[in-house]
Amino acid sequence: MTQEIKRKITRQTLIDKGYELINTYGYHAISIDTIIDEVGLTKGAFYYHFSNKHHFVEAIIQERVSKEIHSNFIEPLNERGNPIFILTDLFHDKLLKDKSLNQQLGSPLTNFINDLSHEQNDYGLQLQLKEIFDEWKIALINFLYRGIEGGCLNRHIDTESTAEFIIASVEGIRTLKKVTSNEGIFYNYMQQLKNFFDTLKIPKEELQGNQYYYAAS
Repeated sequence: MTQEIKRKITRQTLIDKGYELINTYGYHAISIDTIIDEVGLTKGAFYYHFSNKHHFVEAIIQERVSKEIHSNFIEPLNERGNPIFILTDLFHDKLLKDKSLNQQLGSPLTNFINDLSHEQNDYGLQLQLKEIFDEWKIALINFLYRGIEGGCLNRHIDTESTAEFIIASVEGIRTLKKVTSNEGIFYNYMQQLKNFFDTLKIPKEELQGNQYYYAAS
């Protein structure tokens, strides 16, 4: 194994452990000493890769939190088809079935937002988290617009507020994973989410009007 590979492994080990510990215990409860003790490394190894805790957390947000949101919740929005079916299947899978997400950590994005919102000197980290949220929201808005243009969704829905509500509700229920393993809560949530998605459909009277229009054309 080359030194370059060893350095990459060391860096990834630090990021993964920091991600786990901060999500579990909080930003303020975890020190650099705690992290290096957990992985059995020296301070020299830590400071070779990261200049300070801020730089370390910046890397965690970029390489773990952002990538998780992107791969799990943004990339699937590129799928073509009925948006209600796509969203329902996506959230059912991520909340109830996907074992790749560590459910006991809750929502890392929300965890980091809560922890860093009180850090007066960490506006750069707060901005990073806002950019992740904004990227997710824009992806959802575009996804909803495609649904409207494709004749699957009500053209009168407010796409921005709908996107914000979807993110807030999903992040909220993921956060509950930290305090309960009662699957019934999450099945009930999915049922209510489906009920909300039903409100995004084209109204029956409008569908019937379109049918009469095309029949007469």
